[in-house]
Amino acid sequence: MSNVPYYVTKKIADGTYQIKNGFTTGFDTYAYLIEGADYALLIDTILGFGDLNAFCRTLTDKPVKVVNTHYHWDHVGGNFFFDSCYMPAKDIGLFQNCIGFSKEDIFNAAKMSAKEEYKDLLECDENFAGTHPIKVYPVSDGDIFDLGDRKIEVVDAGGHTRGSVVLIDDRTRLCFSGDACNGNTLLEFEDSLPINVYIENLKRLKTYAPRFDMMYGGHEIFDPSIIDEGIETAASVIAGTDDKCEAKGITGNDILYAARRNEDGSRADGKRFNMSYVPEKITGEVSDNQVIGK
Repeated sequence: MSNVPYYVTKKIADGTYQIKNGFTTGFDTYAYLIEGADYALLIDTILGFGDLNAFCRTLTDKPVKVVNTHYHWDHVGGNFFFDSCYMPAKDIGLFQNCIGFSKEDIFNAAKMSAKEEYKDLLECDENFAGTHPIKVYPVSDGDIFDLGDRKIEVVDAGGHTRGSVVLIDDRTRLCFSGDACNGNTLLEFEDSLPINVYIENLKRLKTYAPRFDMMYGGHEIFDPSIIDEGIETAASVIAGTDDKCEAKGITGNDILYAARRNEDGSRADGKRFNMSYVPEKITGEVSDNQVIGK
């Protein structure tokens, strides 16, 4: 048996588990397993640092279906331990960017992010899967995962990516929100939606807020009032009254943050929601139709 704690888990509600890597440093990334009478639903799959399918078998004896809140690597890396996944229809075309990483690539990335006491214990073994094509099924706003004794609803929350969704479990009054609305909401990417479109999606998401008490995200956990802060902050960007703090984005491009930040990344004014963006995508029009390039 490996001495590396590839995954650790915490029960957050009845039949509901939060999963994260147990051997890495840096910010946490979460997956969530919801067990039903007929099957279990795994929401996001983290980075692929460890056989997540095998780990889920230690939590449930039910068949496991995978759904992703969006296509970014830190939410889909473990998909390749499964035969298929469900993904927002608008993000499926971009999921192909995650194909092509070898087993060695993922092992090396894991070793770089491992705590010192685990670096020499890692082996390029069955805990690392090279990326390969898998079956991908689309989900869209209003779709339901019927687990037999509980139903999980998909709600469109596009912004961070065009297809981003959240999933609501009425039985536990929890919303699994991916990166849709949090303390460091990144709208700086080429595939992020314009802020005038994102704010309308936040306003719609707010209408669902009476159905949940907490938002369990991909990296952070908040109560639903974070949505109000998101609407307020996005509105200030559209009005041109935000702080416009210059920064470098994840890919090295020049971006702005809507509110000033402390050294630890938190908002200087004590509020929680913040967002990155690029000025040319404050307003714009978005069609639901695909534009298929080369």
